[in-house]
Amino acid sequence: MQLHQYDSSSDIFNEFRINCEKCRGLCCVALYFSKFDGFPSDKVSGTPCHNLDSDFCCSIHSELYSKQMKGCLAYDCFGAGQIVASLYEPGDWRSNSQIAQEIFEVFIKVFHLQQILWYLSEILTLMPAKTLWKKTSIYIDELHILIQSSPKDILNFDIEELRTKVNPLLKEAGELVKREVCHTNREIKKKDFIGHNFKKSKLDGYNFSSALLIAANLESCSLTGSNFIGADLRDTNIKNADLRESIFLTQGQINAAKGNKNTRIPKHLIRPLSWM
Repeated sequence: MQLHQYDSSSDIFNEFRINCEKCRGLCCVALYFSKFDGFPSDKVSGTPCHNLDSDFCCSIHSELYSKQMKGCLAYDCFGAGQIVASLYEPGDWRSNSQIAQEIFEVFIKVFHLQQILWYLSEILTLMPAKTLWKKTSIYIDELHILIQSSPKDILNFDIEELRTKVNPLLKEAGELVKREVCHTNREIKKKDFIGHNFKKSKLDGYNFSSALLIAANLESCSLTGSNFIGADLRDTNIKNADLRESIFLTQGQINAAKGNKNTRIPKHLIRPLSWM
């Protein structure tokens, strides 16, 4: 069953592709790091990672996989880095300590705005949610205007109010997809599936939103219409699984999971190089 419909003339997900060359290492500075989560070391937000070079590049980038830096390998900023960097003069966070904290706060805010934009953009590819496309497009246009405005406008924007408006829209889109995929109630109240073995299960239409699927086994599962919004897929085994028509998956979730050459993913996501 095909749920996604893509516009062949343009890729609405291009704006979310990370471009580290235009970012100036913002994720390596603004974020809190924990060695427990697969980062090089514990680090407080606002402090540069000790592997960040003077040219804003990672000095161990080619070794991240061999060193098992899972946090670095999985992280994806939805393109927030290059967006925020374009709002400031080159090198501002290093040359101007007074404005550095503002840059980091704007980066974190734009990251969350881009994440919301990603989910809204996917609604526009979901054929069962066609009745929501017009309303969704209005939100997308408003957010594009905000993100291209000024750091002050971005910082003053009430993101929680936005979530209050958008969350029902995302939920309705998920319900429309589920209705298209299956006619039985497959709502899952349980959210803790850490280490759970689903191997070879037919999980079409299941709602895994905000579920803990850490180290769960989804190998060879059918997952058409399964909703993964906010799910934790760290070390989830998705080898030989079919996620082509799963919904609300992000690049970061795919990066954090364990796939292989036979794992099938949605067209708008990029297959990690480490999947052999």
